[in-house]
Amino acid sequence: MKVLVTSTPGKGHLGILLPLMAALRAAGHQLLTVTAAESCESVRGAGFDVREGGLSSDDRRASFETRMPEAMALPPRRRRGLFFAGFFADGAAPVMRQALLPVFDEFRPDVVVSERGELAATPIAAARGIPHAVVAFSGALPDWSDELVIDSIAPVWAAEGLARPTMAQLNGDVYLHPFPPAFGQSPASGTVRPMRATPAPDPAATAPDWLDALGRTRPLIYLTGGTEPAAARAPWQAAMEALGDLDVDVVATIGTRVDPSLLGEIPPNVRVERFVPQHFVFERASLSMSHAGAGSLLGAAGSGLPHVLFPSFADQWENADAASSAEVAVTLEVDQRSSEAIHAAVSGVLREESFKDTASRVAEEIAAMPSPHDHVATIEALSIAGPSG
Repeated sequence: MKVLVTSTPGKGHLGILLPLMAALRAAGHQLLTVTAAESCESVRGAGFDVREGGLSSDDRRASFETRMPEAMALPPRRRRGLFFAGFFADGAAPVMRQALLPVFDEFRPDVVVSERGELAATPIAAARGIPHAVVAFSGALPDWSDELVIDSIAPVWAAEGLARPTMAQLNGDVYLHPFPPAFGQSPASGTVRPMRATPAPDPAATAPDWLDALGRTRPLIYLTGGTEPAAARAPWQAAMEALGDLDVDVVATIGTRVDPSLLGEIPPNVRVERFVPQHFVFERASLSMSHAGAGSLLGAAGSGLPHVLFPSFADQWENADAASSAEVAVTLEVDQRSSEAIHAAVSGVLREESFKDTASRVAEEIAAMPSPHDHVATIEALSIAGPSG
């Protein structure tokens, strides 16, 4: 079976695909990936054939720059639809379509697998009668944003001679959803199947030696703002002040986008790193404090950790609401991010056993979800059955 994999760039977007890609390769299938230049080396380094296509992350942001004030003027929980349409449909999808057209003709895939933010492959596959799977990196878009997203992507469908799509069509012939039942946020339309989010395979990754000394005599807290530019909006200085006053160990990862000066004075109980494979930290941690990015949230949830969350961008607000509604998290609203508020939230979550108990139940739900390996059969069945529409 020949599988064409398409993805936007970015660690979280590719990360949800790579375990499924590895499982398909292990089953003997031929894969070709198309993604932006900045991510090609990561895909190639994982042993997959890759071709360059689509906008870079910086170009996506630049294409949306004139609408950013409009988006930021909205209440935080009303921004995601505009962000999704602007980042993934309006500017990016037409560029990716042009890159994908010759690949479809030359590679002739039996099935297409795309992550949720890559919207150009869906209409091309539909027009050619090729079955298509969508792999979500986060919860479904809120219903109120459906028409906005459809309006934005409709021209790409029209370019393929297709009518304005429905959300069910945008969700592919099968939609693999990464959230456990407790978090919900499953799409209301389409053929939806759960798939457990697992760390992308990296045989070379090892736990740093210094980590072994942490979390032994007191709780270990993992603090991250993610890898995107929005990480600079995290309440770094307030968090340093709050966590420095607690009897805890802290590992803070700031990525490549954060100027360390934003952290202010770093307390002696806090270790700051640009990057650490987070699953090594989760194994020792008692609590995750994050921006509610899907990768960080699901990784911590799968390890049975409760959360303190400070969402700032895109899907992070819905992710935080999902975890808070499941009673495994405390969400800090924009006006609740002083050092005093952070201190109270972290202390409360560490103190209340109910958070830990509920987090353990959510971890059990995640462990019971089908793995990427289990969904090799799902993709194989698509190839045999053909598209549903």
